[in-house]
Amino acid sequence: MIVDCKAAQALRHAESWEEAVALAATPLIELGYAKIEYIQGIIDNTLEYGPYYLIAPGIALPHARPEQGAIRNGVAFTTLSQPVNFDHDECDLIWLLICVSATDAEQHIKTIQTIASLLDNSALITQIQQARSDDELYRLVDSAIVGI
Repeated sequence: MIVDCKAAQALRHAESWEEAVALAATPLIELGYAKIEYIQGIIDNTLEYGPYYLIAPGIALPHARPEQGAIRNGVAFTTLSQPVNFDHDECDLIWLLICVSATDAEQHIKTIQTIASLLDNSALITQIQQARSDDELYRLVDSAIVGI
């Protein structure tokens, strides 16, 4: 799922939800999983439908439709040094963004199932929140996925 250490970003800073989304999607673009327009796809969808990808307190799963720039299936994990407001009454400030690029519905569902398994582990979520480096974040996520 997260196949490259460059897809893990710990303690990044964003001033707005738009900046947080762009930051979270950047590894997918740099690694060839999505086109640059994927970021705008997520932002446009959020403006039209609201932050549909807020999945748990403090956690967002930003993604867009495959035709909005997905090239390959991929996932990037980003933690924020300061949580960001996504302007949604029912959700806390977001500190973890798990950006997903999926080229088809079947792969999207498999990826979501894997992420859901990770999120069920409250000790892992605490460790992810406390990760101080990209490498530490990558190792936590990578080892947790191997155990699923």
